[in-house]
Amino acid sequence: MIPQDLNINKIQKIYKSLSKYTIKTPLISGWPLINQILDTEVFFKLEFFQNSGTFKVRGAINNVINLDNKKLKNGITAVSAGNHAIAASYVANLFNLKNKIFIYDSANPYRVSKCKDLNANLHFTDPHSAFKDVENASKNEGYYFLHPFDGLLTLQGTASLGFEIFNQINDFDNILISVGGGGLISGIGSALKQLNPRCKIIGIEPKGAMGLSQSLQIQKPLKKVKINTIADSLSSPMHMEYSFKIAKEVIDEIITISDDEMITSMKFMFDNFKMILEPACVTGIAALLGPLKNKLSNQKTIILLCGSNIDSKTWNNLVHK
Repeated sequence: MIPQDLNINKIQKIYKSLSKYTIKTPLISGWPLINQILDTEVFFKLEFFQNSGTFKVRGAINNVINLDNKKLKNGITAVSAGNHAIAASYVANLFNLKNKIFIYDSANPYRVSKCKDLNANLHFTDPHSAFKDVENASKNEGYYFLHPFDGLLTLQGTASLGFEIFNQINDFDNILISVGGGGLISGIGSALKQLNPRCKIIGIEPKGAMGLSQSLQIQKPLKKVKINTIADSLSSPMHMEYSFKIAKEVIDEIITISDDEMITSMKFMFDNFKMILEPACVTGIAALLGPLKNKLSNQKTIILLCGSNIDSKTWNNLVHK
């Protein structure tokens, strides 16, 4: 059952509050040849045009505007491989908040640079100790932990994206959503299952970071996920109770794709749309060219292009390796 705090009336109010700070990102249709190649009538939600270049800013802002001054007086802390760190840096800069942002020491230099451009108080950490570092910053120094994919306020933010999509197109059969920690698919799914119950919520995970697939198999969130993928934005080291509980309710299917399939899809989007997208952003295309090929024929399918913080050098190194 979807929690009361994620009912559609509440999400509509959240969306209105967030609209002061976020962009209503475009939704475009695929042209006939693209529909033919992907064998479905496709629509692309261009969320990578969002402020900070990622959907993450929706949840981050929703946290900040719903907290009292007492919780925010010591600032915010966050941790990620890049995209959430950028979103948290953006929010700290926007609301003039003290911050302590942790980013993986393996993070792409471009993402590190974006955080610094946003005046982030940046700290490098190892992925295995990252959550312990941010927990210490929260407990010992009083920073509010801006969770990358879990918690009510974060999921309300991602649910607002589902509400926005439905208001752009309400007649569709499927939506393909990249899966990392699970907060994006849980939030969007909770909104769309109320607005369009017949639509299929399909999650796409890298084979080298299939923590949610494994969590669903054992019916509890994994606390340690084995990671080996180029899609660093989907490389969550663990899953959490709240978002996992909702994921179980809203996900109709979850499939996995390879790194090679993501690289092929990055080339596909550049060749056909001149978009330079990171691996995590193209999982839906990879799915339609691979494991979902010919399975969504004569249906309307939304592909969520969730974010893209990648530089041309890194993109070229990946697609030409």
